[in-house]
Amino acid sequence: MPIFGPVLDNFVQWLHEERGYTLATTSAYLNGVPEVVRCLQSRRIADLTELTLQDLRAAHRCFLGRDPAARDAARALEQFLRAEGAISEGAALNPSSTENEVEGFATYLCEARGLSKVTIREHRKRLWTFLGFLRFDCNPSRLQQLGPGDINAFVCQCARTNSPLSLQHIVVTLRAFLRWRHARGLLAEPLHQQIDTPRVYRGERLPRAIPWEQVQALLASIVREGRGGHRDFTLLYLAAAYGLRSGELVALRLDDIDWQARTLRVMQTKTRQPLLLPLTDEAATVLIDYLCKGRPQSPHRELFLHSTAPRCPLQSTAVREVLVRRIQSSGLDLPAFGGHVLRHSFALRLMQQGVALKGIGDTLGHRDIESTSVYLRLAVDDLREAAQPVPASEPSDSAVELVSAESLPQLRVARAPLHLSAQFRSWLAPSLQRYVDLKRAMGRIFVGEASVLGQWDDFVQREYPHAKEVHAGMFTRWTRELGRLSPTTSRLYQCNVRSFLIFYARDHADTYIPDQLTFPKRLPAVVPRLISELEMGRLLAAAMQLPATPHHPLRAETIRIGLLLLFCCGLRRCELLRIRLGDFETEETVLHIRMTKFRKCRLVPLSPSVSSEIRQYIEERRRMNLPASAESFLMWSSPSSEVYRAWPLVSIWHRLCVSARVLDGLGHPPRLHDLRHSFAVNALQRWYTEGADVQTKLPHLATYLGHANAASTHYYLKLTPALRASAGERFHQRFAALFSAEGLA
Repeated sequence: MPIFGPVLDNFVQWLHEERGYTLATTSAYLNGVPEVVRCLQSRRIADLTELTLQDLRAAHRCFLGRDPAARDAARALEQFLRAEGAISEGAALNPSSTENEVEGFATYLCEARGLSKVTIREHRKRLWTFLGFLRFDCNPSRLQQLGPGDINAFVCQCARTNSPLSLQHIVVTLRAFLRWRHARGLLAEPLHQQIDTPRVYRGERLPRAIPWEQVQALLASIVREGRGGHRDFTLLYLAAAYGLRSGELVALRLDDIDWQARTLRVMQTKTRQPLLLPLTDEAATVLIDYLCKGRPQSPHRELFLHSTAPRCPLQSTAVREVLVRRIQSSGLDLPAFGGHVLRHSFALRLMQQGVALKGIGDTLGHRDIESTSVYLRLAVDDLREAAQPVPASEPSDSAVELVSAESLPQLRVARAPLHLSAQFRSWLAPSLQRYVDLKRAMGRIFVGEASVLGQWDDFVQREYPHAKEVHAGMFTRWTRELGRLSPTTSRLYQCNVRSFLIFYARDHADTYIPDQLTFPKRLPAVVPRLISELEMGRLLAAAMQLPATPHHPLRAETIRIGLLLLFCCGLRRCELLRIRLGDFETEETVLHIRMTKFRKCRLVPLSPSVSSEIRQYIEERRRMNLPASAESFLMWSSPSSEVYRAWPLVSIWHRLCVSARVLDGLGHPPRLHDLRHSFAVNALQRWYTEGADVQTKLPHLATYLGHANAASTHYYLKLTPALRASAGERFHQRFAALFSAEGLA
């Protein structure tokens, strides 16, 4: 590297000593230096004496959104050479077409929309990436030729390296930029209206927390004497003791500490509202010790500064770097967490101490209690109160006679099998594939929808192989083939195809778009048939009479354990079928449900009796040399299929219901999903019987069932005669005296 050869060794030493970077981080910066050299050589810079700060800044902008290693290396080289005094400022360069476009957009965001500097900076980075994708500097007229296909290609490319949440921010920038250009008359089409929104589900991942004993051990392991010891201890102590965000920690100033009022003023990064927290004696002692022994003299008023020159305020990313470095040096068996893990640990500790959700939310600065309810997902002991024990059985249950499968009437017609072809084949195939790829890039699983589109593709290939456009007769004829489906399913199929046709019409203006008002109406929701504990006892007894098969000697035990989890934990059918043996944590007796509806993950604590049943079942599988590894399915079926499929399980359920005489008013077996309804109602009834505060328990029940809020849980809470009697009795006990003659007087 002829440009930086004379100073490269000093640069490595500066990264290691002045910045405190590890060997791995230093190597990552060095890996980006060759790209920076090639970029500078393309600008005809061959020697360090010809290099200026403006050249390095231009190289930094060149790699924005394209090469993070080269981008960071260019910025680090600029800071190093400036600190060494080995480089001049240089004359300002003529702004490129991309720079002019980005600056104009930034001015609009500041003056017209009033966005903050931090938000505008993020918009600038994302717009740099988009214009680099278009090679705007080489072809400034590229924006006038922009079409939906270019935008979709850019979004799909970004989806490879960005999470759905990050992709959502990219789409926000694209929409704002294209809306701005369209308003100025520089874009003929309103392309900002044709960008799909990435699907981001709340609660996809479980919050990560450290047990409080390990948090204390981590703080105790920090040696305060030496460079940065006092600062790191105080930084992590405040994060753990107050649950502050990384941005709030580094933004603390000396003026935010009110020693007389014993308060700590925190400017919240999300709401931009101040939050006053009490300054405890322990926190005051830690701060005084840091200010006297650890904080260097500086004109800056920020509380936390770099321990080496230049002693400037920390960035928010420094909290994670400090935490990772201190975990590595502590010797504790902890992975490399982000700085937010201490906030989660703080919230979990308050829950374990019995603090109400409202109090925790006020301490954390939440405006909505739903934001605080996220931490309920880690409160295993509180959630365990919703778990149902194994239902008791009566002696008469053993006399349940199992009816034969051949004698069962055909009560329900299965849905038509979905199309599972590997690829589309009609003249719509390229557009169909782009549509599916785009939806999956936007965070959708899009398996069932793709199967519906495959059926549409088969129909078009079969009936209209030489057509050039989609017309009304084509769609109407296809809908006639859906007559065997229920109105609700037929409407779902038609809506899926309509969404594709809207996408297809962006490039084909003559495409027919069907009217949703002509689609079949959804059927009303099915009233659940609730199952009592006594009925469940008969069903479990009937399940134990299922005959074993040569491939599955534990068939009866497998069905029994599956029905237990559905009834005692309120699991969905799809969640049960995806559980693996490794998802059962023996020590904490919880099930880890992964990637369920809306891609959520959650912990499901089990009652002691259900945990004992699962342990016995796993031991029995090991004894009989059946698959018992962590990757084996709990609902194992046979060596060929490995896991029970949905419809065979439903068929067995129907057989058990008929055998145990658990039927609805029409003599039909209840749905398997009715076990989830029964779990919710039984939990509510149990809390009424125990005299618990039901209102405070509803968030726990919602979290246990995997709902985003209690409103979704209300759908499962049906008013049964027993619940009506319990609620009436509680009302009488609490308020009857107010309506007596003496109370009214």
